[in-house]
Amino acid sequence: MNVNQPKHTMLRSSLPALLFVLLIWVIFYIDIHFKLGLNQFGLRPHNLFGLTGILTMPLLHGDLGHIASNSIPLLVLGTFLFYYYKEIAFKVFSISYISSGILVWLFARNGNLSIHIGASGLIYALAGFLFFSGILRKNKALFGVTLLITFLYGTIIWGVFPSEFQKAIHYNENSHNISWEGHLFGFLSGVVLAYLYKRKGVQEPKYSWDFNNDEDVDETNPYWLVNENENPVEEKKEDLLKNTSDNPYTVNYTFIPKKDEEAD
Repeated sequence: MNVNQPKHTMLRSSLPALLFVLLIWVIFYIDIHFKLGLNQFGLRPHNLFGLTGILTMPLLHGDLGHIASNSIPLLVLGTFLFYYYKEIAFKVFSISYISSGILVWLFARNGNLSIHIGASGLIYALAGFLFFSGILRKNKALFGVTLLITFLYGTIIWGVFPSEFQKAIHYNENSHNISWEGHLFGFLSGVVLAYLYKRKGVQEPKYSWDFNNDEDVDETNPYWLVNENENPVEEKKEDLLKNTSDNPYTVNYTFIPKKDEEAD
């Protein structure tokens, strides 16, 4: 996949994230308008009836401020994911969605029969994936995304710590209503996916001088001089030296020895 894609594809890449954001807003509107109380179907840790919350948790939100604060990061991070990691975007999004919920169900504290709702776990998963993928792949464009994620959402790292710690550093005074476990396990899911999929999608550019003669040639890499022989670089040189007279752009030089020049 070419990192330098046409600009118009950025809009196209935003469609999956935009549709997801639209979905959570439709669910939120229906819940509020008809007073359905859908939040009761959120994720309940260690509870068999709460297993359905693995699927419903990211779709449910408590109030207007909650859903609004999640919508913009979902749109931004989702667009980056589908633009720069087109080949694996759906896999990363789907696994992040499921794995963060499973981990919360397994390991989150169940004080006062807590119910976890909101897409913040998914947001942390996408942020973790995008941040570490840019570092692991050593690609300039993707590293730029890493820096942008740091600039836009760098402070969210404090959200993975327990509410007591957040209060102590004055990160969020109302953190007792925030699922920091969802943040933590979402972020960990993204980090693990960044490592597992580091060989998929955009990679660090490889040039001929980056390889040893005994290393395998990656024929799918456009930066590699592909050749069937063991030493593709030397063979490429030989090809350039052959039949130079047939090349209309060949420039021939004639060197006159100095002694002959003096004789004239």
